[in-house]
Amino acid sequence: MFSVSPGGSDTSGIPRRRVGNVPYGPMITSCKKPGMVALTFDDGPYIYTKQMLNLLDELNVKATFFITGDNRAKGHIDDPATGWPDILHRMRDAGHQIASHTWTHRNLNEVNETVRRAEIIHNEMAIRNIFGWIPTYIRPPFLECSADSGCESTMSDLVYHSISTNLDTKDYMYDDPDLIQRARDRYSSKLSTKPDENSYIVLAHDVHEQTVNNLARFMVDLARERGYKLVTGEVVLKPKQTADHIDLSLSPEQDFA
Repeated sequence: MFSVSPGGSDTSGIPRRRVGNVPYGPMITSCKKPGMVALTFDDGPYIYTKQMLNLLDELNVKATFFITGDNRAKGHIDDPATGWPDILHRMRDAGHQIASHTWTHRNLNEVNETVRRAEIIHNEMAIRNIFGWIPTYIRPPFLECSADSGCESTMSDLVYHSISTNLDTKDYMYDDPDLIQRARDRYSSKLSTKPDENSYIVLAHDVHEQTVNNLARFMVDLARERGYKLVTGEVVLKPKQTADHIDLSLSPEQDFA
């Protein structure tokens, strides 16, 4: 069952323009240009997200946040009473990329088309209510979005770049002071010492305390030590060939109340 949908008009019928040659629909796991590391954080905003933003400010790093609209009992992200709109505005103002991770974090391969679209559209509506635009980047929950299930076609129809990963820290398995070293070791072993031949889309989560307080700084420091440039997801995918959001404020006929 769905939680209550966000307020305002449905975004299903808005015009959606394709930009450039980066594919819409199929999962993208890496980038062509070597020497780049895109840190991506899933499932927020949450109680540790402010700390993550503080750390990224300190380290002068921009990241991509794949946000969920209503999971982890945090309330709707567009509800001012939750404080999440302020956190998200700070995130965007700091230069981080904001992308979708669906409304309630359902496995999009395991639901029907009606539910799948609602998961995407409801999150769009909440993000629209905060910013006046909707994202064009999404990470399907559990990295599940196949052609056979119809999910890939849905993403293409709604004009989304689906972003996967080629370096999953598995940090959610090690959110404990005595275990987080395993996520650090996993990251270190997979991050090549040859940046001229490799690039990475790194998956972690800003909803886990040990990721924020331990793993994130380590990932930044090691990437720099090994000669990588830290970028956001749309930079990895050739920014001149993509648009990371659709600005609905440019469509006066839309009703966003």
